[in-house]
Amino acid sequence: MQGSAFIEKKLTAALVRIVKHNLSEGDELSAHFIEKVLNNFGISRASGISVYHMLEARALVLYEFGIDRYNAELREALIYFIADYPVFRWSELRYCFSDPEQEVASILHELKYCCRELDLDGEREYVWSSRWLWERTVKKRLARRTRIGDPAFFEFLNYQPESKNT
Repeated sequence: MQGSAFIEKKLTAALVRIVKHNLSEGDELSAHFIEKVLNNFGISRASGISVYHMLEARALVLYEFGIDRYNAELREALIYFIADYPVFRWSELRYCFSDPEQEVASILHELKYCCRELDLDGEREYVWSSRWLWERTVKKRLARRTRIGDPAFFEFLNYQPESKNT
């Protein structure tokens, strides 16, 4: 367990350095800019990276830059998020929160939420809902509403680099 945390810290530090190196005076440090830099440097689905790992790499870098970070107010912010979206994908939550995964998951478990890996739109995704909801109900509720996030976020998640025909 400690070995994977060490590797994660090294990876995050490397990604933060890459983002800082690509930040010019005219650029504004935003989630969209960071997503673009990460895609350009190989953090993409074309590299065989799952949606979950794409989200976690993005969240760790955003957290290091203090973007979408709640810290002391995390529990309260999650309660408000759940009030708006009682059933949600992990990707939707990570669009709004960059706080450490373990802290977020711990609070969700305290609130009697559980995580399920479901097949949604042909892709396996982690979905959080009240532990008393049936899988069928969870899928119906997700199908009835639009995904949380803007188009640039979905472009980041599904980024495919341009193929070079040489």
